Amino acid sequence: MSDVRDPYLDIPLDGVQLIEASAGTGKTFTLATLVTRLVVERGLRIGQVLAVTFTEAATQELRKRIRERLQLTLDLLDAPAADDDSAEAALTRQLLQSHRTRSGESDAALRRRLHQATLETDLAAIFTIHGFCARVLREHALESGQGFDAATLLTNDRDLRAELAADLWRFHAQDSAGADDLAALWSGGFEDLSKDLPALLREPVLLPPVADDGLVAGIEAMQRDVLQAQAALQQAWNAHGEDFLDALAAAIDADVMNRNSYRQAWLADLRQWLQAFAHDPWLAGAPHPKLEKLTATALATGTKKGNADRTPASAPMSQAVSHYLDALLALDGLLVRRRGNLLHRLRDEARTRLSLLKRQRRVQTYDDLIDGVADALAHDEAGTLVRQLRSQYAVALVDEFQDTDARQWAIFDAVFGSGSAQPALFVIGDPKQAIYGFRGGDVHTYLAAAKVAASAPALSHNFRSRPAVLRAVAALYANAGDAAFIDPRIEFRAVEAGHARDDDDFLREGQPAPALTVWRAPKPPVDEKGKQKPWSAGESREFATQACVAAIHGVLSAARAGIALVEDEPVQPGDIAVLVRSHREATMIQQALALVGIAAVAAGKQSLFATGEARDVHVLLLALLHSGDDGRLRTALSTVLVGVDALGIDHLEADADAHRDWQQRAMGWRERLLRGGPLALINDLCASHAERLLGLLDGERRMSNYLQLAELLQEAQRDALGLHGLVDWLGQRIASADANDEAQLLRLESDARRVQIVTLHKSKGLEYPLVFLPFVGIGGKPPSPGRCCVAHDAASGQRRLHWKLDVPEAGWDAASEAWKEEQRAEDARLLYVGLTRAEHALWIASGHFYNADKTALAKMLGDADALEQAGVVFDATYSPQPPPRLPAESDAAVPRARIATRRLNHDWWVYSFSQLAKADAGVETSSASTLPASGGNDEPDAAEDVVVDVAFDARFAGTRYGVALHAALEHADFAAWRDWRAGDAAPPGQATIIADALGQEGFAADVIDDGVALTTQFVGQTLTVALPEGVRLCDVPIGERRPEIEFQFALRPTQVDALLQLLHAHGIVNERHGFGLRQTLEGLMTGLVDLTYRHDGKWYVLDYKSNRLPAYDAAAMQRAMAHSEYDLQALIYTLALHRWLRFRLRDGYDYARDFGGIRYVFCRGLDASRSDSPGIHAQRFPPELVDALDALFLPVPLAGEGGDEGLLRAEASP
Repeated sequence: MSDVRDPYLDIPLDGVQLIEASAGTGKTFTLATLVTRLVVERGLRIGQVLAVTFTEAATQELRKRIRERLQLTLDLLDAPAADDDSAEAALTRQLLQSHRTRSGESDAALRRRLHQATLETDLAAIFTIHGFCARVLREHALESGQGFDAATLLTNDRDLRAELAADLWRFHAQDSAGADDLAALWSGGFEDLSKDLPALLREPVLLPPVADDGLVAGIEAMQRDVLQAQAALQQAWNAHGEDFLDALAAAIDADVMNRNSYRQAWLADLRQWLQAFAHDPWLAGAPHPKLEKLTATALATGTKKGNADRTPASAPMSQAVSHYLDALLALDGLLVRRRGNLLHRLRDEARTRLSLLKRQRRVQTYDDLIDGVADALAHDEAGTLVRQLRSQYAVALVDEFQDTDARQWAIFDAVFGSGSAQPALFVIGDPKQAIYGFRGGDVHTYLAAAKVAASAPALSHNFRSRPAVLRAVAALYANAGDAAFIDPRIEFRAVEAGHARDDDDFLREGQPAPALTVWRAPKPPVDEKGKQKPWSAGESREFATQACVAAIHGVLSAARAGIALVEDEPVQPGDIAVLVRSHREATMIQQALALVGIAAVAAGKQSLFATGEARDVHVLLLALLHSGDDGRLRTALSTVLVGVDALGIDHLEADADAHRDWQQRAMGWRERLLRGGPLALINDLCASHAERLLGLLDGERRMSNYLQLAELLQEAQRDALGLHGLVDWLGQRIASADANDEAQLLRLESDARRVQIVTLHKSKGLEYPLVFLPFVGIGGKPPSPGRCCVAHDAASGQRRLHWKLDVPEAGWDAASEAWKEEQRAEDARLLYVGLTRAEHALWIASGHFYNADKTALAKMLGDADALEQAGVVFDATYSPQPPPRLPAESDAAVPRARIATRRLNHDWWVYSFSQLAKADAGVETSSASTLPASGGNDEPDAAEDVVVDVAFDARFAGTRYGVALHAALEHADFAAWRDWRAGDAAPPGQATIIADALGQEGFAADVIDDGVALTTQFVGQTLTVALPEGVRLCDVPIGERRPEIEFQFALRPTQVDALLQLLHAHGIVNERHGFGLRQTLEGLMTGLVDLTYRHDGKWYVLDYKSNRLPAYDAAAMQRAMAHSEYDLQALIYTLALHRWLRFRLRDGYDYARDFGGIRYVFCRGLDASRSDSPGIHAQRFPPELVDALDALFLPVPLAGEGGDEGLLRAEASP
């Protein structure tokens, strides 16, 4: 048991604290310590502590560690100290002793709180940053201006950006000036604009700034000057040009002019251009690149010394050239500024249009989640949202803080940091591991926060690596010095061994193995000039690959011989990780390992649709689509999937039987495809050819790709129009393959313990026993920022987007250099990540590689003697021949499958009003969809309509039309209908919404116009009719209403008899005596409320109905409500909103005071010209019924939970 006290037992639990945690120093352990202290010392419930980290996997790991620590604390509360207590147990005892001394709380009371905390760990507020923001927007929809029903989350908005870019391009290219500016900014068309949109939209500052209002007039004036200068040059050429060029040619021949600056070849070409210019300047084109050589200044500079008096001269010609070039230069500067103005207009329009597109389509991206919360806080002048969040979360802990950006920091700083009345914020991270700049991570945010936050003690002990590894890495950074991370604000911190590992944990031949091996490549040969040039990039990678494979082969061979042991066990392939920078490098290593019999899996970043397997499947589907095309069939047979070689294809010409056999097989494939889908077909083919496919060098990779494609095609088949649509879908995906789309990324081909090939970026947060870094000593080409770059402005602290425009105010030269410096700094940090992944040993390749001196590794290897003193081993062994193939090990026995023993509750189900209402009609609820029916699906079919009148149009009746009408009302702009009157056409833009709604339900194009005309009347009457409370829907502000709210609330086991007894007592569904065969209802109740709105402080539920009734007076509607059991539906909707409001508003809500009731609007019977319009059924259930039904359905709280928690569980919000 250690007597050393952890400093994190004593740091304050309030204020803003920054914790720097180098790699492997136990930041998760420290976070668990802080959470335990908050529970024990501050008395917080586990749900009051907000913890935010980077990935879903990290949230699960943190939750697990917190649960274990809380349980350990509970276990140690009464347990006596032991000599063999772990460091974690010793720390926990110190924590408990400190609390007892300070608080005087009894162990019994503390035990109850700790027991409660362990039970509630699954409810702990541990999220990713996006998960936290999504929860804020969902739970605080009103305060953040969001809808109750969350939009669909897009993992990739590339298609949306492409659509937006095309629209912007079409709009701004309508005039010649706009077309010219667009082409100058993006030579690749709107596709290039689409690629730049993320940066254009994300960054707060765009340079160059908007030019002044006089720009247009200035351009027109300068264009006139250019025309005048152009005419003057024509005149000068006609009068003096030929003679002047003759004199200049003679001066070149006479050696008067410097022949490096003036040559006869280009002079003759310039003469031709000037002759064409004098004839027609527009046909001559852009100024000749050597025209400037005819100015007086250039001529004087190009004359050899001693010949100044012999310089050929023509004052009119030289002056005309100078004036013309100056005018062009000035005009170009103004045109460049006009392009800058266009950039600003495009950015403003793109933001507006993209926001509108997302609202219309009800989609959002991960960035939208963060923007939504940041904007809500920025506009929260009253501090309402901040107060509500602080009432939920007393303290926040933000992990991986180095990967946040300014927007994310602004959120936490406003709620928990210096912007709040009671700061309580812990941020933990490591600026040396800030490697996600390409995804928006901003290390400058960390460094800026470090200036305002209190610096907690840095974590100084490493629990990941052997002491020898720590010494070797420290020696590398000692060699690199202060410039190791480029940015002097980021320093390497040497850490001590945390005694989790020992140098004897990795043995070679009975001795501790080297912690770091640096392999040196052979020196390049000397060329004929006696110079030794570095190896080319390709040669460098070949050397590094061969050496890496040889080293891995050597370790595994030694392990087979029992002389390479990790923690007393032979090294296994799964103990080895090769860290690379790209998919190309991963493929090189994987194939080289396969050649020597070492299996490896590569977790690279490649789109499935960019693989040869995707093209194989596309070829096969094309052949099955065009079954009569013999050429397509032969192409399909030649794919790797089918595997007929060239001889076999050629043999088909001579062997009619073989040809016919393949045609019959293809017909069988087509039949299998049509009956079972792509998954069945590709599964069959993979099974038939498994032996051949798995025998290929990358057979498992190919097989995995085929099966992954099959699954995606099976899903796509649901929306594709037959085989033709499926072929088109796959073709489009192949054409637009995107490695940044997570849904397209390759799966790992095997879960077996094999050599792991991982990109450096993906390796962050992971650890491996043995780590190989074959390519970190090979440099690349100097990075280029392209059309634009982001640079950090030290004065303002902001990120600024600089566009490559040749005007001083763009600041391009300084920004591009700063950007390149940032790339070098991130490369240095990426190397640190790679060097700190190893538990037991590192291996690095070095040598006279391509641009090796430009790498972050170069300075680290400078002082070889210092490295050797730190235990680093240098190895120059090289063999051009690959090592012998490693024999395969025998496969382990496959364990028997476990037998399922869990009992399933067959009464548990997801119910909706539609299922319950149809239960007695022979529709068994257990076979119904578990998703709530969209609006209109509960309307009667056309056959159920009871009235036939002259005005009735049978084309627009029944469920299909009901759904379309609901969709039109859902997406309508209510305010646009305020001035609408019966008989009017739809307001501007609304007819399109109605037509889209009809089209979505399959109404033919030839009836759309009639449908729009009819639906316009229904929508108009619905939105302009006066409701009983005196308001029209078109007058309800958008912030006071929400369409299509989906709800789910829990049902405890409820006896049907008891439910019916309660309903019948209040006159509801009096004719019903059961719900099918079920005696008990248990599970979830779900549904969709057409509209919820608030007026004069009261909340209302509204449901649209498209039914045709005999009449629409009160009695007729009451009969319709009872006949269709809509009163049961209304009661379910009432209970759903009642529970949600009670959860959200808590003590501020009272049903009797705040609930206005339900409104059933029968759209066909409305008359908006009347103040007492028919077709409106208003009802408000008595509070005692709502309370009784609520109590009947309410789940019993779990052991250890209070009533509020059970209520919250029951009221999972919409």
